[in-house]
Amino acid sequence: YIREWLRHKEDLLRILLEMEAAPSPQNCMKCGKDGVYRCMDCMHQPLFCTDCCRILHEAHPFHRIQQWTGEFFEDSALHMTRFQLYLGHNGAPCPSAIPLHLRPPASSKYLTIIDVMGIHFVRVQPCQCLDADSYHRQLFQAKLCASTFDKPSTTFTFAVLDDFLRENLECGTSGMNYYSKLRRVTSNVFPHLVP
Repeated sequence: YIREWLRHKEDLLRILLEMEAAPSPQNCMKCGKDGVYRCMDCMHQPLFCTDCCRILHEAHPFHRIQQWTGEFFEDSALHMTRFQLYLGHNGAPCPSAIPLHLRPPASSKYLTIIDVMGIHFVRVQPCQCLDADSYHRQLFQAKLCASTFDKPSTTFTFAVLDDFLRENLECGTSGMNYYSKLRRVTSNVFPHLVP
């Protein structure tokens, strides 16, 4: 296999380098506007404008994105596109929510969400209906396990808990080593900056 691969090495390396260059044309694959973000976890790493990136990732809140700086793609995060994770109402905004222009800024909650795709900081809007479940129940219904019941600021996806269990049972991976891996998945260059 290696001898066969060597014949294709130059071509494959060229393809990898082309994937790092600015796409031409730099248009959003959904609406045709100026493309700024690309998703590292979507097939073919499509280019999106800010709005399309946010809207198309409502069902994939833990995908990793990069932003074009004018010279290269730089790691970014969905919260930079004003992405919000809505709890309750099947992922739709709560109809009982206070209108944005009347809401004090402190009411938007950033939640640290730990997933197999890395560590994410997501703005979360819980359901505010009179008969709404408690915040930690809404998180659990969204398959997010809160680290505490009172004012949770960190959650773990069910997927990351299952993955850690498998890693621990099959490979003997400690919690500290697993978290260290997630920090590197989040930022391979600066894992020490990931909390």
